[in-house]
Amino acid sequence: MKKIILILSVVMSLAFVSANAQQKFGYVNTQELFEKMPEVQTLKTQIQNKSLQYENQLKTLYQQYQTLVTDLQNNGQTYTQMVLEQKYKDAAALEQKITTIEAQAQKDLANYEATQLKPIEEKAFNAIQRVATANGYTYVFDGSLGIIIVKPAGDDITNMVKAELGIF
Repeated sequence: MKKIILILSVVMSLAFVSANAQQKFGYVNTQELFEKMPEVQTLKTQIQNKSLQYENQLKTLYQQYQTLVTDLQNNGQTYTQMVLEQKYKDAAALEQKITTIEAQAQKDLANYEATQLKPIEEKAFNAIQRVATANGYTYVFDGSLGIIIVKPAGDDITNMVKAELGIF
């Protein structure tokens, strides 16, 4: 229901504003734009590399944990109570360490992506603003969000923004 109201309000706003001939509307597909930006591809590679580093670290810890659990299953009945308690404590500590590292890895990767993505987004936004200003567009919508109902090909400034950024 909210989506229908939003769409109707956008359509009504467009109809109202389009009556004013000095308004010019355009749209850009930011998703397509970002997919073509070399900086985004570089960032994806960097994030994958960082993710692999965490995975390798965790893989080692998983192996240590599995070895400890297997040892407890196979030899638990031969250990003294004190050794058995220590091995259970070691397993619990290792499990906690794995959980902590997994959570920290997710947080670090998200922060890294957000930090590195900000200047890329600013670069794209500035290019969109330059193209819009140079071509007399008063409003530019993001066509990748699916909110635009009618969109003439002539008002798609995605290729002009790509050219502004040197992306083809």
